[in-house]
Amino acid sequence: MATTRTPPMIRKLLSPRAYPHPAQDVRLEETHISWVLSAGRYAYKLKKPVDLGFVDLSSRKKRAADCAEEVRLNRRLCPDVYLGVVDVVERDGHVRMGGSGRAVEPAVRMRRLPDDGMLPRLLATGAADERLMRRLANHLARFHATAATGPGVDEYGSLATIRANWDENFAQTAPLLGHSLAEELDQSIRAHVQRFVREQSDLFKGRVARGMIRDGHGDLHAASICVEGRRVRLFDCVEFAARFRCADVAAEAAFLAMDLAHRGRADLSFAFVDAYMQASGDHELLRLIDFYSCYRAYVRGKVLGMRLGQPGLAQDEALGIESEARAYFDLAWAYAVGFGRPLLLVTMGLPASGKTTLAEALAGRLGLVHLSSDIVRKELAGVGPRQRQRERFGEGAYSSSMTRRTYATMRRRAARWLRRGVSVVLDATHGKPEERAAVRRLASRLGSRLMVFVCEADEAELRARLAGRGESTVSDAQLELWPALKAAYSPPAELANAVVVDTSTSSSEAASRAVAAVRGVTG
Repeated sequence: MATTRTPPMIRKLLSPRAYPHPAQDVRLEETHISWVLSAGRYAYKLKKPVDLGFVDLSSRKKRAADCAEEVRLNRRLCPDVYLGVVDVVERDGHVRMGGSGRAVEPAVRMRRLPDDGMLPRLLATGAADERLMRRLANHLARFHATAATGPGVDEYGSLATIRANWDENFAQTAPLLGHSLAEELDQSIRAHVQRFVREQSDLFKGRVARGMIRDGHGDLHAASICVEGRRVRLFDCVEFAARFRCADVAAEAAFLAMDLAHRGRADLSFAFVDAYMQASGDHELLRLIDFYSCYRAYVRGKVLGMRLGQPGLAQDEALGIESEARAYFDLAWAYAVGFGRPLLLVTMGLPASGKTTLAEALAGRLGLVHLSSDIVRKELAGVGPRQRQRERFGEGAYSSSMTRRTYATMRRRAARWLRRGVSVVLDATHGKPEERAAVRRLASRLGSRLMVFVCEADEAELRARLAGRGESTVSDAQLELWPALKAAYSPPAELANAVVVDTSTSSSEAASRAVAAVRGVTG
């Protein structure tokens, strides 16, 4: 979407008349180094004239070379998607994509991939599952098996390069300290990195010797993956710096694993890593996955934080960028420091109290497996997560017996993850003392640390949220059920150590307070 800081040339390219083919649905997306214009059946990427230290695109010559390199490298993975480089030209006072005229800017020309096959869309709609994770893992393992290695590549997995990359990260995040990156959090990550590299030096050297350093993708997060029919597309690899693209295969797998966790799907993150280990035979990867996941989360936080320095950012946009940067740095901390022992979090409260919003935020910021009563209940009832259940309170899918079954299923699934050493957030009303007692027994039996967050807002706010719910929400709680919902809820007076979270403020603020509480008892 164009903003007030979008350059005039890019604005002109938003017109369908600027293209030599039908382009009635031109759409602009922006990253820190490029503009991408989707126009009809094709997409065009133009590089920004920036020098960010790790990438220099300040001259047209450098941008043209970068475009050519992007096409060359991405054809390893998607030869029928990357079609070549085309010039934006100016002719008769008009800007056009390709054709005759004065060349003003190079652009990468691609076949447009289907929006409904993009992995973020599949995750949002619930279409991504463990079977898809196996397909992705198998595809990535096959690519890694044939990717270049040896001299010219191996040095990027050396201890010197690993230390240099982290030193650069720490230097570039210095202006963010005290803002999107808390100083004490950064110090914890630094200490972990220095200790891990020192203690695991033989492991890193052995990985180089065993050919585990490959010229890979370099930017393998969900938005770089598309499922097109029976084919998996890994696109938009790093072209501007070999040291970011060439790395241990564990670092590549860790990028997608981290991104899945950031998106609140730690369950799929673990499924992907398990499948990649099986497909590649690289079981040593487990010793490195958290280290490289920390690195990937830290870099994402850094890149977002650096965007805050760009002029012309609207206040709402800047707040959103800073919030996401904080979320990535929180996740980097979770990978680096961890919780000591598996953590069982509970977000509870009346319907519309914000417990699911908080659970989703905690899952993404701390890498927790999110177990939702709304989703489990519908799964047990044999309906889709967005399918409306119109039964009266206490009947059908919302009968007492189904509620007991739902909560028992959640606890069984939580137990499986906790036994594996994976932390979990349970997202449910937990409105009865016996339901809360069962959770306490589970944590005690498995030796897990238990933290309960009670979400609260005043009744007027809760009623307004219920009245404003649309069809996209998973929960079936509606305003007309409010008297029964309220009467069935027993406040957790017996939980002396529960943390009350006021969700009437912004969800980002509520999540930050909850994450701080977790760090306070586990860090």
